[in-house]
Amino acid sequence: MNVINQVAVYLRLSRDEENQGIDTVLANHRKTLINFCNQNKWKYHVYQEIASSYDMVRDKLNEMLEKVRHNEYDAVVVMDVDRLSRNDYDASVIFKMLSDSNTAIVTPDKTYNWDNDGDNLLLKIQSIVAAQEYKQIKKRMQRGKEFASENGYWVHGIPPFGYDKDPHTRKLVPNDEAKHVKFIFNSIADGKTVSDIYHELNKMGVKTKTNSKFAFNSIMRIINNEAYKGVIVFNRYIDKNKKKPKCEWKYVLNAHEAIVDKQTWDRANKIVNTYSFSAPRSKNKIYPTTKLIFCGNCGKIQGAQLAHTGKLYLKICSKCKNRSFLYEPILREIKKQIVERIPGILTQIKNIQQKSNTSEVEYKKQQIEERIHKATVALSKLLPLYEEDIINLKQFKERKAHREQEIKELKYELQLVIQTDPKDKIADLQEMKKRIDYLLNNWECIDGEGLTDEQVNRSLHFIVERIEWTYPKGKDVEPKLRIVYK
Repeated sequence: MNVINQVAVYLRLSRDEENQGIDTVLANHRKTLINFCNQNKWKYHVYQEIASSYDMVRDKLNEMLEKVRHNEYDAVVVMDVDRLSRNDYDASVIFKMLSDSNTAIVTPDKTYNWDNDGDNLLLKIQSIVAAQEYKQIKKRMQRGKEFASENGYWVHGIPPFGYDKDPHTRKLVPNDEAKHVKFIFNSIADGKTVSDIYHELNKMGVKTKTNSKFAFNSIMRIINNEAYKGVIVFNRYIDKNKKKPKCEWKYVLNAHEAIVDKQTWDRANKIVNTYSFSAPRSKNKIYPTTKLIFCGNCGKIQGAQLAHTGKLYLKICSKCKNRSFLYEPILREIKKQIVERIPGILTQIKNIQQKSNTSEVEYKKQQIEERIHKATVALSKLLPLYEEDIINLKQFKERKAHREQEIKELKYELQLVIQTDPKDKIADLQEMKKRIDYLLNNWECIDGEGLTDEQVNRSLHFIVERIEWTYPKGKDVEPKLRIVYK
């Protein structure tokens, strides 16, 4: 065995194994190994990282091994051999690199010499044991993670943009960035494209969680993230590279405070994933009713097609053979029913106005807002009390947690009152009428001036949930068209 003079100290942790805080544990390991090197009068270079032993995709490990290949070290010093790897295959690869360069493995308890057959055998045995232990740890961690998820705790890495993790409740809580998330969802629901949104955010200087500019994919990730409607999704992966079938995913509803309501989340997702931003093949034309007409018998989408005669037809249902029909009369019937929708909206607005008691709602809102203000002022006074030694740290933490919970509950109560506000219901109905007026004033059925087919389709998607077409076989059977509105 060569004399040891120059060593690499490798420190790795992937989790808080000793429940002292991962930084504290690493610092203790570092101190132990550096003292060990000093006692032996070895020159050392430290490689430290927080990383899993699952694979060799570790920056500091690979940086160290590159120098090992060039024979820069006499030994690698670690707390335990499993710090290098807990994977059978990777451990053998690392051991071979160290053996080829005759770089010993040293722990505070033992030095492993590659010329010693007993040491080689011991390393192999320890590697196998470490791999099995890792599998058991992984299973226990997975069970613990599932239990935590089922209780609404956030154990899925860095919180999404717009959220922080409350260290006391271990749940997600909206932060100041939540307003940007609301802007994104509301903008999609109002008809803006993904590119419109990220350009606007970048223009306003808003940054992502990683302090980068927004791009198409970053907006899509936000729109598709169910956390924003208060839902935790887990049990999605077999391992970190392979997803399970969606039917095996697990969901926890109302796990934390939602940033957007379910209706807005669903609407935005439907727009970006099933209509506006799905990339149709170049040969596929967007018609006014694309992805809107469904078979009234089996629920399958019925699209439009151009016949060899040059006439446009609704396709026959491929599943139940719900019959075809000329497309232009169907469009005219849709337009007629939408026109007939307007008096109903006006009647709804009138009824709400007659029955509403806006003064009562305003009174409730005012009372809750005053309570929120008082609780916020009380919360701001706690820190000076602690700093002046009027209360101790335990009292400060307890009172702070109490006030924060009180404010959270009051804000939720306020949101419920706002949702029942007749003014908001009226505003929604007025917005619907505005969209209908815009469509009708600019829509000419079949080859007319005004909106393009794609623009008509977009407008219809904001007004209409689905259009059910029923025309079964048989004599004297009349086709039926039913519109389900948003």
